[in-house]
Amino acid sequence: MVVKIHKPNQEPTKYTLTRKAGRSIIDHRPVFSPDEQSLVVIVENIVRVYSVQTGDLVRTLEADTDIDELIGICFDKDGYNLYGCSRCGMLITWTLESGTVLREFKLKVDNRKVTTFDLVDSERCFITSVGKENLICLATYYLKIGVLVAEYKSKDIPYFGSVRVAIGWCNRDRFAAISNLTKFLFIQNLDKAHVHAYHSNYNEFRILDVATHHTEPAVAVVDTLGRATIFRGNLFHYQEVAREVLHWHFLPAFAVRFSPSGGYLITGGMEKVLVKWSIANLSNIAGAKDLIPRLPGIVRYIAVSPSNIAITLSNNSVVIANAQMRVHCTIVECGGLSFVARSTGGALVYQKPTGCLFMGGRPGHLQMYSTKTDKMLFNLDITQTNSIPSESKHNLIPLETEVTCAAMNSLGTWLVTSEYRHDGVLYPEERLKFWSAQTGPNSSVPFKLATCVNLSHGGSRVVSIALNGQATFCVTAGTDQKFRIWKRTQIQMFNKPKGAWYCFTACYYSSGVAQFSTSSVYNDIKKFEVKNLFEKVELPYMKVVGKKDDLILRIMNMHKQSTGTQKLESVEVDSETEMGGVAISQDGSLIAAWFGCKLTLWDTHLCNMKTTLSHPALRPKGKHVQFGSHDAAHYLVCTTENCLAVFSLLSLSVKWLVRIRPTCLVADVHSNKMAIVTDQNDVIVFNPHSSVPIVKQNRVLDPRTGVINVCTFVQSAKYEARLYLIRNDSEIYCLEPEQSKKGQLEVISHMNLPTSNFGALLAEQQVSEVTPAQAGDLEELNQDALGSGAIQQFLSAAPHMLPPVSLICTDFLEHISGQEMSEDQDETDKSIMEVDPQSSDDDIEEVKQTQDEPKTQLWTPNYEAIKKKRLKKILTTPLLREDAAGAIFGLSK
Repeated sequence: MVVKIHKPNQEPTKYTLTRKAGRSIIDHRPVFSPDEQSLVVIVENIVRVYSVQTGDLVRTLEADTDIDELIGICFDKDGYNLYGCSRCGMLITWTLESGTVLREFKLKVDNRKVTTFDLVDSERCFITSVGKENLICLATYYLKIGVLVAEYKSKDIPYFGSVRVAIGWCNRDRFAAISNLTKFLFIQNLDKAHVHAYHSNYNEFRILDVATHHTEPAVAVVDTLGRATIFRGNLFHYQEVAREVLHWHFLPAFAVRFSPSGGYLITGGMEKVLVKWSIANLSNIAGAKDLIPRLPGIVRYIAVSPSNIAITLSNNSVVIANAQMRVHCTIVECGGLSFVARSTGGALVYQKPTGCLFMGGRPGHLQMYSTKTDKMLFNLDITQTNSIPSESKHNLIPLETEVTCAAMNSLGTWLVTSEYRHDGVLYPEERLKFWSAQTGPNSSVPFKLATCVNLSHGGSRVVSIALNGQATFCVTAGTDQKFRIWKRTQIQMFNKPKGAWYCFTACYYSSGVAQFSTSSVYNDIKKFEVKNLFEKVELPYMKVVGKKDDLILRIMNMHKQSTGTQKLESVEVDSETEMGGVAISQDGSLIAAWFGCKLTLWDTHLCNMKTTLSHPALRPKGKHVQFGSHDAAHYLVCTTENCLAVFSLLSLSVKWLVRIRPTCLVADVHSNKMAIVTDQNDVIVFNPHSSVPIVKQNRVLDPRTGVINVCTFVQSAKYEARLYLIRNDSEIYCLEPEQSKKGQLEVISHMNLPTSNFGALLAEQQVSEVTPAQAGDLEELNQDALGSGAIQQFLSAAPHMLPPVSLICTDFLEHISGQEMSEDQDETDKSIMEVDPQSSDDDIEEVKQTQDEPKTQLWTPNYEAIKKKRLKKILTTPLLREDAAGAIFGLSK
């Protein structure tokens, strides 16, 4: 075992940024394996294979060459091989059992971007691509060699941001049904290039998805009105087609699929409900439907097999149900935030006992992500309200109650959250909730609600929360220009003590009365207008296509939205007293709060303001504030929109200041380190003692694809730091020390294992081939005190076999003092007994004195000196002092 010791002249630690979680698994339709035991999902440029029964990740398939993004996967007819195509036209073939790449070659797509990929048969594949002219090109290629079979140029199909394709049969020919978010459905015969047709949807509503029957000439489409329309007959001629309309969805439907047998049609959309229609030719079940309600997100894609249904949802999850419409498994990945949650900024707190991060999730929830297994473990329902779909077609995105802020104490025993909703008409909904951690085998949830405070800030949104280490009091700041102090007490609930919170006091800088204000992001989403139910109103998103701000396309790409540096801006708020961040000192004696550009310090116990810290560079208003920890506890670090400043609490002056544009500031409660992230995604780890950064990584991520808004420290080594960052409120990254082979324990890899049983036996017999230790290595180990017999015995034994610590201490102390180990007692006694039998007892005593060497003791008690010292103190110290004796006996001087 090698122990790493920090040295002053040690080389600086190299850090690397690693993506941990938050990849999108809902960009493309998943595929069931032919044996129905696995579900294959595209995750950016790789393919994940999940178990249908448990939802666990079985294996990951990657390409041998670097590719940008996979856009489609399909199994061949036999089911042995899996085919995939990338955005640039790279065709890849994997084996399903081992995941080996059989072949890779580039298709000749002429610098166009591939949008869809489908198999026509065992020899051909159908691909749609988009070029600079913004037109969809249709072509078929050979799977084995990648040669172009046919290119269909008879129809110019415009591209409006999304393409859906389904392959079917009609008149013994293969055809492709194409939808491009318009009212038209395009039909192309793949065996006869000159045969094509198009069908227009009823009432000119836009078609959002298309599916084909597996054996019959039938096509099903769903539109923005929520209808499912089935086209039957000769699809190559629009006058020889019969239509059947199934209408249950009130809002736009995004997904449709036929069952493998063809007797059922499965649809889903924005109501978060999956509908299974019976389209069989039996009168008693024709038109019957079955539902899976209360899904946690909008239905985006549907995949079917004879026994299972996979539903891809907008909260970045895949729900697997059986043919009887019973959910039995869910595959979850971090992400799935709504528009409002992305605008308000995500929450990120770290719980040390479990090693989990609590971050923003689907509306009204916090996701529990494990940093040890890199998996999403639990969805904590904060608002505890049902998700209600929109009641009007005028508002496809209803405003739901969102979690705006969250904080947790350093011990991880208490969690504080705030939730907010304001539609601009009704009175705002605002709640502050205190959650206690649940431990033990019987606890089904990690946190349990202890106290709920309605309108904790009078209906104003909470902007910052701070909690001390022992969770005895909490500080919340709101847009009402006040911060409130909450204290914990014990109450009796059903004859059991229970922790409850109450408001101790409210503090403000000036009048503390703010004008009623809210953010524009809430009012822009929900618009209340009294509509006549019988009045015909044309909604642009239902029929008009090609607009710059297409609402349908915006909802489809909700999970891809990039977050910028702009935060919520309040309306009609006095910037001189607008509340910013709040913080509590390490000992809990001080509270720091931003009021506009003034940083104030308050006494925790007296609840009065001690002083105000200001500087010209802190204008116009402050954003974050954090106290230092450990040896930097006397520093106060704050940020504004344009600078980072460090105040010394001893001199109440600025120690150093840096011009920078920060997006988040975080302090490590277990060390003196702090971290800051800028709007250019620069990550800087520093110590408040010095302006020289400990770690600085410039542009760790491209700011055009998203800005890092929140970050937090996790448990790390003394001289190293581990920082978790979240971009776009769903993508989790970790800045951690770069792993090197030097100083690490030896790990037996699979490449070093013997290839056979005989090889294993041979390796055990060739002990002489073990490489001896180098002289330099032995010298280094001796310097680190690793060669001692006591230490070696202590490190080599199993923990449950070690003797008590009291028996080992003497050996450790003797080794530290430099004393050599004495010989065994048995050998000493034997040498003493070997004397001449003719000698006398006096001679034996002389032999014993010469043979027994006195042991050197680390410390010898001198009782005589201690006795003399105590006796002298008794004699010199009077029994009663003179003033005390006078007071007792009534004597005066």
